[in-house]
Amino acid sequence: MADHKSFRAAYGSSTRRYIFLLMQFVLILLLLALFTPPRGVSTQAAQPQAASGGAPQSLQEKIQQLQTLVVKKQQEGADIQPVGEMMQSLGPLMQQQKFSEAEALVDRALKLAGELSPSAKQAAPAQPLPPVRPQEARPQNQIWGRLRITIIDKDTGRTVNARCYLTDASDQPWTPSEAITYVKPLERHFIASGEFGIGLPEGTYTLRVERGTEYRPVMRTIEIHPADFHEEKIELARWINMNAQGWYSGDLHNHRDWQEMPKLLLAEDLNLAPTLTTWVFGYHTMPATPPASTAGGAIRSVDATHAYSVFDAEIEGLGPASGAVDLLDLRSPLGLSKDQLGPVSTVYTELAHRQGGYVDAEKITWRDTAALIALGQVDFAGLVYNSFTPHGVEVGWGVNPVEKPEYATPVGAPLWAMDLYYKFLNCGFKLSVSAGTASGVKYVPLGYDRVYVKLPGLFSYSEWFRALKAGRSFATNGPMLFLTVNGHEPGDSIVLPAATEKSPGRLKVHAEAISIGDLDRLEIIWKGHVVKTVVANGKAQNLSADFEMDAQSSGWFAARAFEKPTETVRFAHTSPVYVRVGRDDGLVAGDAKYLQALIEQQITYCETAPRFRNEADRQAMLAFFRKAEAVYARLVSSH
Repeated sequence: MADHKSFRAAYGSSTRRYIFLLMQFVLILLLLALFTPPRGVSTQAAQPQAASGGAPQSLQEKIQQLQTLVVKKQQEGADIQPVGEMMQSLGPLMQQQKFSEAEALVDRALKLAGELSPSAKQAAPAQPLPPVRPQEARPQNQIWGRLRITIIDKDTGRTVNARCYLTDASDQPWTPSEAITYVKPLERHFIASGEFGIGLPEGTYTLRVERGTEYRPVMRTIEIHPADFHEEKIELARWINMNAQGWYSGDLHNHRDWQEMPKLLLAEDLNLAPTLTTWVFGYHTMPATPPASTAGGAIRSVDATHAYSVFDAEIEGLGPASGAVDLLDLRSPLGLSKDQLGPVSTVYTELAHRQGGYVDAEKITWRDTAALIALGQVDFAGLVYNSFTPHGVEVGWGVNPVEKPEYATPVGAPLWAMDLYYKFLNCGFKLSVSAGTASGVKYVPLGYDRVYVKLPGLFSYSEWFRALKAGRSFATNGPMLFLTVNGHEPGDSIVLPAATEKSPGRLKVHAEAISIGDLDRLEIIWKGHVVKTVVANGKAQNLSADFEMDAQSSGWFAARAFEKPTETVRFAHTSPVYVRVGRDDGLVAGDAKYLQALIEQQITYCETAPRFRNEADRQAMLAFFRKAEAVYARLVSSH
């Protein structure tokens, strides 16, 4: 009974954290919606979207203020549920463009949040998540059966860790009492270390067992009878072995408990995951995973092909500093005091680089990403990011202009990030594609969005990051994707003499996509344009494409692949193969002008935005954007 009480106490704490994160999520979505004009209103890249029919600037700022205040009050232990209940009315008012009433509502919420004080005991939420039932939670005088499951790798015959979903006929989840359990809206699973046993009441149960991207899921229907002992063996079979081909996987956006990482990596067949044990949110340090112990060093090896690091950090800000970067492969904690927290991300990225670490722009669509890239502060570009989950696509994250209607749809959301990525490449910035889930915060398993990196030899944590920096990667949440140009793989550069009419260089491109899902299409990209598309004829799990052209100018090739849309969107994208022809730099002046306009928009915004802590912070942010704007201005003037 003691175990059951401790479980319910832990669950109550988890539910309160869920309400806070859900409310934060709703507020952020509403904030980002303000930057998207109504249907039928066209926008120009150089114009702030709020000026094109969106909500008033004052309302935007107050929503940002409310979010920051809610974060602070929650950290102080206040019960924020009343604010959440009040804010439920905001969505309909925004949809009806009743901005005056919406602003009045936010004013009331700000007042209410400001009056909240820490409480010794928070009220239980009115509609909590269904609890994951431990095996001890059994009614008296009811005779249960017992289930025992063994999970093995079909090829090796050895037991393996795996992610498991066990539900009863009413879709309620069950978990062994000692298992690592993950409970989020829509995502409720536990980790089995090769086997598990659990007592269950009489009934019909569904068991689903998964092990990352490279194994086929297994589902079983199981009948449990009173006093029965039911035993089953689950064989997990690979449909592909990427390690055997020299490719190793990583999830760069990981908020899970660092102490659980050894079991999690093995359960997800994930080779690598930095652990974000520091999370700076605006002017605050957010509660994150337990502080990492310095004993054992920054990098911890699980075995020869699995490792994680424990001092990594996410820097996230909204409003004047809208954006997020992950600082990875850090050798020691950043150790920032509250006085050092500020709006300009370069403060943090420079600290990471001085340690020999790396910076991942976890969503390439964030407001300050264009400036960070211009200033050489970004190593990897997040294309398969935490908006893409097994349960659907969160549309609209990123703040940068959503200029095409299709970008605001689940199917079009990947294209928004890709088209922006192409503009950076066309300005000469070499950026490797990356991926991450934000598992630990989002309703998604670790490694669902992952980046594969090709290594020349044996796996090591440091070599993996060096190869990712070199561009030897593809990002995916489903298909495996391979690309060669004249035999060169992503990250390589092909250097050719200046083209002549008699003997232009010839470029031969080959791409291949493989998946256990039904593929929709495979595309080859040249400098941001689709030059070859192969569409699946009916059901297809393997597509290949070939393309040839004369090398008349410098540029880059990449490949992308999409599965047929279901309740979510699964896709993959490679890093580029670069082509240099003579002295041509390959720059596309129109894309440089577009990015310059984005920066100019942010300068205009920061000149009047009220949410800075002080005038010094405002001037620091303006100096940051103006320095980046000068980079794009030089690119534009050079052509």
